[in-house]
Amino acid sequence: MVNMLMKRKILKSMLVLSLIGLAACAGSTHLIERWNDESYVDQPKFKKVLVLGIFQDEAQRREFETEFVAQVNAGSDDAVAGYTLMPEQSDYDEKSEIAAAVDKAGADSVLITSFKGASKQQRYVPPSYDYVPSMGMGYGYGAYYGAAYQAVYRPGYTVTDTIVQLETRVYAVAEEKLIWAGNTQSINSESSKKITAELVKLVTSDMRKSGLIE
Repeated sequence: MVNMLMKRKILKSMLVLSLIGLAACAGSTHLIERWNDESYVDQPKFKKVLVLGIFQDEAQRREFETEFVAQVNAGSDDAVAGYTLMPEQSDYDEKSEIAAAVDKAGADSVLITSFKGASKQQRYVPPSYDYVPSMGMGYGYGAYYGAAYQAVYRPGYTVTDTIVQLETRVYAVAEEKLIWAGNTQSINSESSKKITAELVKLVTSDMRKSGLIE
């Protein structure tokens, strides 16, 4: 009986560790800072957002803007990708060009996401033990009943994380006022496409909770 209770505890510990591992892999991008203008909460929600991605890579800019537009348009709001109105990335540096795009799109808000930098950081992963089942002969229930567990030691090691930081700002056109801001951090992401998908999901979700979009 004591042996069975011990095995159940070990199995429960293994399950908890597995769930923690799955949670860690669920998403590599996190919203580490966010702010919204509380005085704007009672204002009408934005209905048309002009989306601008400030990236050196042209493909990444279009990828980001297209993904963001798709997510916003999934609700009852509308969004326009900046590259459809300003094909050249250099146009994003000119306030007059952005103002012209805003007028052409009929946008009531502008969302700007820009690349803030990438860095590498080292961290130490401490030693651990993995419990591996070792099947015995059993006592009437085959190998299952006599199962035992061996502890396999795994030494500590150092890993290098790649961290990408992005900054997002949302402005109300009528007041030319900053309404929402957030910084995201992506760790060891597989690709820029994955970063984009996770960032868009985080930002649009928070904007909805803040009452800015449907």
